[in-house]
Amino acid sequence: MRRKIVLLITMASLAMALQAAVADTPLLHFGLNSHDDWVYNRATVILDNTSISESKITLFTSLSGDKYTLLSPTFDTQGCDSLKVEIRWRCGENSNFNPSKVAPRIELIDNQQNVAAAIDVPVEPVAVQQTLVATFLVPKMEGAALLFSAPKALEQDGNFPAVKDVKVWAVTAGTTVVPVLGDVTGDGNVDVSDVNMIINVMLGKVSATDSADVDHSGTVDVVDVNMVINIMLGKQ
Repeated sequence: MRRKIVLLITMASLAMALQAAVADTPLLHFGLNSHDDWVYNRATVILDNTSISESKITLFTSLSGDKYTLLSPTFDTQGCDSLKVEIRWRCGENSNFNPSKVAPRIELIDNQQNVAAAIDVPVEPVAVQQTLVATFLVPKMEGAALLFSAPKALEQDGNFPAVKDVKVWAVTAGTTVVPVLGDVTGDGNVDVSDVNMIINVMLGKVSATDSADVDHSGTVDVVDVNMVINIMLGKQ
């Protein structure tokens, strides 16, 4: 079982690298050399390349009740009906690791700090460093921003999840999604989110769908992961 999980993680990492090569320009990007106008509300940590590379942009609730969050620059959602978010997330390495506690929450907020949409993103129970992908519906708004937090991560547990990189894409409103082989998530693209979905099905985290059985064998397994990767490479 351990070898199977390691293989799945390796495949997901490969798919992630492929996705970086084929993805369109994101609407928002946070990471090394790309953090201007992002706000990290922890006064003791400077938001710069060093802090990002050293995993210091941690999201948790302190012993005194302070909630450390990362806020995106403002943007406009009027031209889209959903957002696709990819987070590179470091979970930490200690005996208190708990996937449900270090899971990130993404909130779409307006100019009055009201939450217009929100999603909690599941974290895998293995790999310390993971890439998490979520797609969620959003209302048409001007001056929107994304707030990233980990509301269940507590300082007393000693495990502080860190944001390493964030990419956000707008899914255009009115787009007709044509069924595509390998598009497990149904967003019209074949990318790392589809690989992650198949892995979650294999691990029993989400229910199987017809689209997850890419090779139509009747079983969702590593063969389906390979097929999606080959589609991304243009080999299928």
